[in-house]
Amino acid sequence: MNADGYFTNKNGFIYLDADYAEVYIPKYYFDNNKFAEDFGTKVSTIGLLVVGFGKNGVITEKKILNLPTLIELFITDYEDRNVEIKEGEFEKCKVLIYNKGNKIMNDNLTENSENVGTFLDLVLAGKIPDIIPYDKSIGIWLKNQSMNNVNFGVSPLIEELILSVAYRYKNDISKKFAEVIGKDPNVSLFDYKMSSIREICQYTSTFAGLTFEDFNGMATTALNRSAKHEVETPSPLEVLFKL
Repeated sequence: MNADGYFTNKNGFIYLDADYAEVYIPKYYFDNNKFAEDFGTKVSTIGLLVVGFGKNGVITEKKILNLPTLIELFITDYEDRNVEIKEGEFEKCKVLIYNKGNKIMNDNLTENSENVGTFLDLVLAGKIPDIIPYDKSIGIWLKNQSMNNVNFGVSPLIEELILSVAYRYKNDISKKFAEVIGKDPNVSLFDYKMSSIREICQYTSTFAGLTFEDFNGMATTALNRSAKHEVETPSPLEVLFKL
């Protein structure tokens, strides 16, 4: 997001330069204080957020804050409400409200390897917000590592492989989104649903799903898939058990 006309830097802090702004923090970020935490006067949160700008309390445009690491936002005023993050799609959010001249955050970010671990948890939990086009996801993950001076020591191809498994086609999550868009480039880069490793097992393979701890949920999903005659992805372990 270009800061010109939106924010200004002064005395070590970032201030709002626009007339009015709202920062939308998804409520699920706060689950178990894993990706966001409210400290009363500040909120610590992963900085992948939608920010709305406008005038007199009316939002006229929305931008993406692309800071894929933990940041601290000052709380001036806030409210909890459902927000239309994308057209026709609403998300329960903690909405931070700012007026022109309000202090937003410090103008520097602290390098911390724990921020890389937190973002990795975000990936594995399938919680990267769907405001990011699919082809930008690997760049954002690498940016998180760069901002915190951490390198996993593996080829980015490995990280791309992890993401390609986690991103599913939203109309049929048994399919990898990468495969769908590879066959049809006219598919929108936002036509995905990110899933956790647990969900991927549940919806792609009965055998793999049943090896997870929630047997009842996995069995119900397996029965529904069988009734609909859906194609399954075989588990390598399943082949070994059949020998």
